[in-house]
Parts: sequence; C-alpha cells; structure tokens
Amino acid sequence: MVDNQNNYFNVVPDQYNPDLIDVLPSPRLNGSIKVETDPSGLNAFENRQATGSSFWMANIGHGTFPYAPSGYPVWRNVKAYGAVGDGVTDDTDAIMLAVTDGGRCGLDCGSTTVLGGIVFFPPGTYMVSKPIIQYYYSQFIGDPTGPLPTIKGMPTFEGIALVDVDPYIPGGNGAQWYINQNQFLRQIRNLRFDLTAMPNENQSGDQSYVPCGLHWQVAQLTSLQNVDFVMPLGGGTTAVGMFIENGSGGFMSDLTFFGGNIAMRVGSQQFTARRITITAAAIGISMIWDWGWTWQDLTVRSAWIAIQCTQFGGDGDQGTGSLTVMDSHFDSVPFAITVHPTNRPALVIDNLFIEGNTPSVVLVDGGETLLPGVTGGSATIRSWAMGRRYTNIDGSGETTMGSLQPNKPASLLGPNGKMFTRSKPQYEGLGAGSFVSVADFGATGDGTGDQSTAINAAIAAAAGRIVFFPSGVYPVESTVFVPPGTRIVGESWPQILGTGLLFSNQLDPQAVFRVGNKGDVGNVEISDLIFGIRGPAPGAVVVEWNIREASQGSAAMWDSHVRIGGSIGSDLQYEDCPEGTTQPSTCLAAALMMHVTEGSSGYFENVWLWTADHDLDIPAQSRINVFVARGLLVETDGPVWLWASASEHAVLYQYNFVNAANVFIGHLQTESPYFQPTPNSRNVFVPGHYAGDPTFEDCTPTSRLCLMSWHVMVQHSRDILLYGVGLYSWFQSYTQDCLIPENCQQRLMQTDFSEGIWMFNEYTKGGLEAVSPFGGIPPALQEDNRNGFLTAISAWLTLATTGADIG
Repeated sequence: MVDNQNNYFNVVPDQYNPDLIDVLPSPRLNGSIKVETDPSGLNAFENRQATGSSFWMANIGHGTFPYAPSGYPVWRNVKAYGAVGDGVTDDTDAIMLAVTDGGRCGLDCGSTTVLGGIVFFPPGTYMVSKPIIQYYYSQFIGDPTGPLPTIKGMPTFEGIALVDVDPYIPGGNGAQWYINQNQFLRQIRNLRFDLTAMPNENQSGDQSYVPCGLHWQVAQLTSLQNVDFVMPLGGGTTAVGMFIENGSGGFMSDLTFFGGNIAMRVGSQQFTARRITITAAAIGISMIWDWGWTWQDLTVRSAWIAIQCTQFGGDGDQGTGSLTVMDSHFDSVPFAITVHPTNRPALVIDNLFIEGNTPSVVLVDGGETLLPGVTGGSATIRSWAMGRRYTNIDGSGETTMGSLQPNKPASLLGPNGKMFTRSKPQYEGLGAGSFVSVADFGATGDGTGDQSTAINAAIAAAAGRIVFFPSGVYPVESTVFVPPGTRIVGESWPQILGTGLLFSNQLDPQAVFRVGNKGDVGNVEISDLIFGIRGPAPGAVVVEWNIREASQGSAAMWDSHVRIGGSIGSDLQYEDCPEGTTQPSTCLAAALMMHVTEGSSGYFENVWLWTADHDLDIPAQSRINVFVARGLLVETDGPVWLWASASEHAVLYQYNFVNAANVFIGHLQTESPYFQPTPNSRNVFVPGHYAGDPTFEDCTPTSRLCLMSWHVMVQHSRDILLYGVGLYSWFQSYTQDCLIPENCQQRLMQTDFSEGIWMFNEYTKGGLEAVSPFGGIPPALQEDNRNGFLTAISAWLTLATTGADIG
C-alpha cells in the first residue's frame, strides 16, 4: 500500500492528541445521559460472562515457528514471565519480557513471517507505567471465560498509549519502527483497557500525550475483537480510547467505549468496523482522514457528536473522503455527524435509528443542518446519501443529497432487519478436550514433506470436535478436504501451502483447500488460518468453497487469508522472483486464489487475498514479481456476505461475480499488480478456463492502459450490494509517474448483463474510468468525480433497476 501520511517531528502523534483536541464538557452536564446509564461504566462489562472456567487455548499443545531459532516460544503466558495481575504491582517489564522473548521483530526489522507469538493474559488487572509494545506478528489474547483481563494505566504512566503497535523513535523526526501500510499480522482480543487512573497529560521525552488506550496503526490481516475501553466520565477528561493516525486497515468488531473525551480518533486508507458501542464520550468518533470507512451496527449514546468529519489530516490535508454508516443507532447525540463546510465526504447513511435529543443527523460544522433528526421520540432513516450520484443509463451524474430506496434481498438480512453478521467464535465455553490437534495425527507443521494425509486424517476423525492447527507451516501435495460439520481454528495463523505436481498445470487447476463437495449442505467454521502455495504452482486453486449453509450464515470463515509468496518457505521471495521478472515460469504462483462455486453460500469476514508485492522476511522489504491469475471468483446465487474483504495483485482480475446473486459486500479493497503492464494481462496466463475470464479482446495490442487487471467484474449477475469499494491503481511497471495525470490504467470496474447493482461509496485512484459498463452506457470518469486525493461516488445506481439485457 502507498503511504499517505508524512510524519514530522513534533507533529505526529501529538498533532492528534492534546494540541488539537478541544476538551468538551461531559454529555452528562447536558442532561443527555439517561438515568439508567451505569455511571461507572463497569456493569455492562462485568456482566459479560462466559460459560467455561478456563480457556482452552491455555491448556492445549502449542506449535512452533519452524524457521525461528530453536526453542523459540509461540505461547507466552504473561504470568509465566512474572506478571502478577493484582491491580497493584507494576507489570510493565514482565509483560514486555513475554512480548520480546526469543528475539522478536522490532526496530530495524521491518516485518516477519517467522518470529510470531501469542501473548496471553489470564484473568487479572495488569498495571502498566509505560506502553506495552506489540512487536510485529503478534496476537494479544485475553482469557474470555470471565471478566476480561484488564490492562490499566498507572497514575505515573508516560507514553502514547497503554498498547503501542508502532512506536515513534525518540528524536527520529517522525520515524517509526514499522511502515504503517505494511503493518500486517496483528490481533488483539478479549482485553479491557482502563484509563481511569492515568494523568490528563503526560510527558515522555519531548512529546506530550493525553491518556490513550490503544495506538492501532495497522494494515490488512489485522483484527480487534471483544475489547473494552473504560475512561473517566467528566467534563475535564482528555482521554482517547483508540488512536489511528494512518495505515491501510483493517477490521474491528465487538468493541465498547465508556466515557472519555474522544472514543476513537482515527484515520486510515480504508477500514471496516462492526458492532461498536460508544457511551458517554464527548465525541464518539473523530475522523482525521480516510479514503473509505464502513461502520456497521455502530451505537453512540449520550455524546455531543457521533462522528466528526471536520478535520484535515493525511498528506495534503485530505480530510474524510467517504463514510458509510449502516444499521446503526444514535441516542441523545445533538450533533450526530458533522462535516466541513467546503470539504464534505461522500456520505451514505443506511438504516439508522435515532432517538432522544438528536436534532441534527448531518450538519455543517458551524452551519446548516443537512439531514434533520428528532428532539424527542424516535425515527429511522432508511437510506440517505450525499455526494456524486449516478441513476440513469445515459451516464450522467450529479452532486446531490437525499433519500434512496435500495432493494435488499431478504436472504441477506438478519432477523432484526439489519444486514446479517456473525462474530468469530472463540469456543470459550469448551475445554481442551473438545479439540483434536492435527499434530496428534502426524502433521508436524515443520515446513517439510507432504502433510496432507495427516491433516485429512485428523479432520476425518474429529467426530464433532474442533480441529486445531498448532502454529507452523504445513506443506500439502494433495487436496485438504473439509466435510460438512467441520470446525477448524488455527494458532497464530498457521500456513497451509499447496505444492507439487498436482498443482502444476494451469489448464487443469486443482484445489489446495476444498470446503465441501458440490451439492453439500451443512455447517462449517474456519478461523485464523493462512492459505498459500510453495511455488511454482500455476494450477493451484488455493481455496475452493463448495458448501451451502444449513442455516443462515452457518458456513463461515473468519480472519483467514490467502497469501501468495513473499515469505520464507514459499520459494517465491526476492531471491526467487525479484522486481523486473518478466519471464515468470518459476514465479507462476496460482490459477485462482479463492473460488465460491455454483450452489454454495458463505459468510466471509476479514479475508484478504494477497499476491505479495514485496518480501516480508528481509528488512528492506524488497519488491518482487509473483504471478497469480485470478483473485476471487463468485458463481453462486448466494447468499454470500463479504465483510472487510480485499484482493490484490492478480493478473486477470481481483473480484469476478459471474452468474451470481444475493451478494453483500461490506467494504472491499483492491490493487492492480505493480508490475503491469510489464508484462500485461495477456502475456502470463491463458484465460478461458473459468466462466467470465476476461480476454481483453477490446484492447488494442499497444494499449498499455487497457491490458491491465480488472479490479471488479460483475457479469450476468443480479442483486449485488456494495457498501464501500476502494479500487487503487498505483503503478505502471513499478513507477508512479502516472499518478499525477491519474492515468495508471484505463478501467477498473466492469458490468455486463447485470441488474440490481446497488453500489455505495466507490472511491478510486489512478484509473481513468471508475465504472465501465459494457453495452453502451457511458463510463463514470474519474475526472468528473474527484473529491480530494481520490475520486468518490456516493451512489452508483445506473444498474439498480435495469441492466439484465445491457452488455
């Protein structure tokens, strides 16, 4: 991802903390907090109980990192390193011992796929006096079987946040440990951050900070889940729950914030946030900048402002580019969404319930109300948008605001009328005896041999138990088969790598990881895995999804990703496939990253399909040329949910919906291959094996801008709902001269014989055409839809009610 934020001394991070944050009076002083609200903010957290008495992850055999030094630990219980957790003892040093044991990837490392680790917090309250640094490739996991383990700042706390994932180097003129847009492989879940005892301002070196729970500056393959932030309740507090100044996220869900001045102070290229509850903060969400952010099931109670979009951050003072708020609830929020007078975001509101004292849903900062609310009682805003809008097949667009009437298939909606969602299961009510480890069947995870037989034996023998993959690297020379009824969970993202003769023929592709056979109906749960190949493997279909749900959302995958190349053990690193490789026989990596087949259905949350553009296991993170034909192909009539989805750097396309229907997309993000058009999309793989493969026959042989990967293709499909679509073309042959005229490629998104396409908040970079319908409809041009750094179209509805015969 391309960096958007220049960091300079004494500008970041305190630019976004005390200097530019106005401390607002508590909403309690306005009388907007209801009497029944828990004044301490603790009851709601203490009542979140689980049925088990001990977490299974703490009582099961753990894996290894086969390319790490001998004896390197995966599992790191902080109490084994001396942490007490009694709410009195300063546990900072003990926790950092757990984090750093074995020689981790810190300052000057860049990134790693080798030196991962899980830092586990048993129940307790862990006092800290300075930031806990989360090193690269780390998971912080608390015990979820009772009250959440708490990390609490001491009155003497100094530093940016209780947990810091990307430290600023003292005296480094804004330099940090890691490159923000390459901040992969991070997770935090089942923890509470308590800021109630921290000072209103602290000094660390030459920087001043307000109290903050989490500095979460991350990219893809990251997640937050089941995390609580407890802050002081009062008009003088300066506390900020979470701070994100830049990055390229990302997914978060099931977070609660209580009290504080600002619950979330955030800016990122893109992000998906689901099921966020904010109570009694002066400002719920303060947007620094973004290109696109999708908020779903956001609840803000008793705040002055729910989402503030009046600031300018990012390189060139970009501000908020686009914002989607859906299935949400604002209660007693007088100034719900505030926008800048001259730099308004593309804004989409869908199914927003408002009540109490919420007179202005959207208003210009210091000016007029654009969307009124209620001063008592309640109302529901079905759908409303502001920004560029396309509704006619003549291709004309306009800048406007007003109501919409999207048609949502019933199969995509939950029983509450919101878009269906399902959080990742953690199985906290089960003991270790409810799991079967693939290690018990001979799968060593040591990166050698063919481990498919052992893996398939473990899955077949599970008999209702959950299949556990200890951390490791599992090469397979035949297909791993997942039958209906299977549940799989990985430890620290173990890798399943297809390799060998079976996956060598691009004209006869074979599945590395097959979920069900065609026609199967049942339940499947998969979480925390990485799928890939050991190259070359031009005939690999990395994940083939055939199963159909037995009940809504019962066939599902969370926080599991396809990563092709760029890591030790893939044989597709810098030394194998350096930048400039154009005769790629040894670097042909896969035919298709993921295939959702005809007759299947699936719920997919936080799934990133990535063909590596750089080597993660060398400090320089040098560029590489790895060649994958296709990203995600969806050929089913659904239902399919894609929450926090991304697909990057495939040669022919990133997403292709062919004869598909009843598909919901809650934010997707793409990038073209950085090496294109050298070679171009015609010169690597043979198209035509799969339905809907692009042939590029309409491109002239010399058209460099045309012979490039499609980002999204929608063909012979219906009822496709897209809420947040980020399409980026950054390079031509690894150079960026094309960004100034915005002509890195001609076309990004194709439609063909498709109807019921409801697309909200598309934002693009580097493409001359943001949407290119076939059949004579004029394209939507980037030059007509510029909104700051990118284009932004708040609603593209050209094919919402017509189009099945246009192509």
